[in-house]
Amino acid sequence: MTANNETEALMLDHRTIRKFKDQPLDSDRVDNLLAIAQRTATSNFMQAYTVIRIKDKQQLARMSELGNHQFTGGEELVMFIADQKRNVELAQKAGQSIEYMINFDRFLGGFYDATLAAQSFALAAESEGLGSLIMGSFLDDVQATIEALELPQYTFPVLGVAIGVPDDKPEKKPRLNKSLFQMTDKYRPAPDYDAQMEDYDQRVYQYYNTRAGAPRQEKFSEMINRFAVHGNPSRDAIFSMVAHQGFKLE
Repeated sequence: MTANNETEALMLDHRTIRKFKDQPLDSDRVDNLLAIAQRTATSNFMQAYTVIRIKDKQQLARMSELGNHQFTGGEELVMFIADQKRNVELAQKAGQSIEYMINFDRFLGGFYDATLAAQSFALAAESEGLGSLIMGSFLDDVQATIEALELPQYTFPVLGVAIGVPDDKPEKKPRLNKSLFQMTDKYRPAPDYDAQMEDYDQRVYQYYNTRAGAPRQEKFSEMINRFAVHGNPSRDAIFSMVAHQGFKLE
């Protein structure tokens, strides 16, 4: 991989930061980063997402529980929410049916919008020398997250993004070999797929075995098999909670 400019160098140097210094960010700075992220592509220009900045100490403590991560207050936590409520209300005010505003396609549109904006927010923060932590763990108890954020019908929590001044610099995780994820014209795995996967397994094993924090001995394929065996029962309710929030999934 070659970085041809500063943006590409920044992206290649990405690493997840889980420890931040106790240096709260200026509120206007965070607002500016969110405004930058707002320029991200949006499905059908519907802008079907909302962000919620977590500033109250008690609320931050509650989000620490739900996200299974101890926030200290030095970082800024922003929740990215799929939100068709605004668009539903606009349709209702015009006397239109909302049938096509709350179907699975529109839910996915809001999910895409929130996810893309979250990534842009993290990247913008990293461009200023900050660290970022993108969190999907709030879906481990999606009902409690919905209740904590007081999310109305036609909304759904997608991701939390914490940004702040980094207090560590973990090793970068190795990514899949090019031939394992990049194809041309049609879905055709590489002829040497097994050899490529074995090579990647070894690189992941080396990473886990030698990293500074919590080393372990595990290949990528072994990690996937572990996920297949154990799963995450706490997320079994996600689909029903999407319906509970008013979206029609048929």
